[in-house]
Amino acid sequence: ALARGERVQLARGSANSPAATLQWQPGLPRVFREVDGAWVAAALACFLASFVCGTTRWWRLLRVAGCTSGFWDSLRLNSIGLFFNLVIPGLTGGDVVKMGAIALENPGRRLEAALSALVDRVIGLLVLVVLASVVILASGEDFAELRRPVLLLLAALVAGTIVYFAAPLRRALGWERLLAHPRLGPKLRLLDGALLIYARHPLEMLGCALLSLANHCGVICGVALLGRAYGVRVEEVSLAQYFVIVPVASMVTALPIAPAGWGLGEAVYQYLFELVGANGALGVAVSVTFRLTQMAIGCAGGLFLLTPGARARVQAAREAVADEGPARV
Repeated sequence: ALARGERVQLARGSANSPAATLQWQPGLPRVFREVDGAWVAAALACFLASFVCGTTRWWRLLRVAGCTSGFWDSLRLNSIGLFFNLVIPGLTGGDVVKMGAIALENPGRRLEAALSALVDRVIGLLVLVVLASVVILASGEDFAELRRPVLLLLAALVAGTIVYFAAPLRRALGWERLLAHPRLGPKLRLLDGALLIYARHPLEMLGCALLSLANHCGVICGVALLGRAYGVRVEEVSLAQYFVIVPVASMVTALPIAPAGWGLGEAVYQYLFELVGANGALGVAVSVTFRLTQMAIGCAGGLFLLTPGARARVQAAREAVADEGPARV
């Protein structure tokens, strides 16, 4: 007997295999009951390693910005930011708290400290889109539906970066005149100067890009291991296909629609699994388990809020961002 949500479909034969075959599609209750905990533990190890890579990237950016925060401070605030992702819409909602907190801990360079979190996200997004674009182009027609939007996003990110940091283009677009504006100029010059710091450290930026690549590869491999935990075979979803599925899902769930991307992420994973011919229910299960592991890491990061004075500092950080805005942090 089939459990609720399970069904059997009769698939037509193909030229290579003319005989009709039965395709069993398990329901979510059975999928979750049969998960292999060893693969989940291995995936969690990958996620923790990628989290350390991401923290190291932010720490290096803070050093470039001239901030005194050490690696432990970066790890602590990154963990708190991950915790607040659980309640603030989008996968990056906790960055607001993180920006305010790091600014308060660097009173001499508050603006530079806050913007480092923004630059951290931009570098991570750019590397993620480049990674997805390369695999999509190399995969032929597997992801033809995604090729255009992903490549357009890549073009927009690259063009925006070049336009902002290339001096001739800045002058041609009138950015220098805007910086000289009597009212807007002073604040814009502060923001501009804090961002241009990174253009003077190309080797550090290359190192941060490599850390981003390691971060994304860790997450992608972790999600692939979750697929193995639910019995997803390599023939159904290959590792190369995960290198498109996970980045695209991450980009979509970063939109501030639902806390930690819940619901939206499951719909995206289901769609992408079905796009490559795999079972959509398994995609939902992989997405749910991925978010549960992130929730576990985020809750562990919430323990930092129990340290003396931590909650007061976080509340002050949120109020600073809300009341003053990023230009005055």
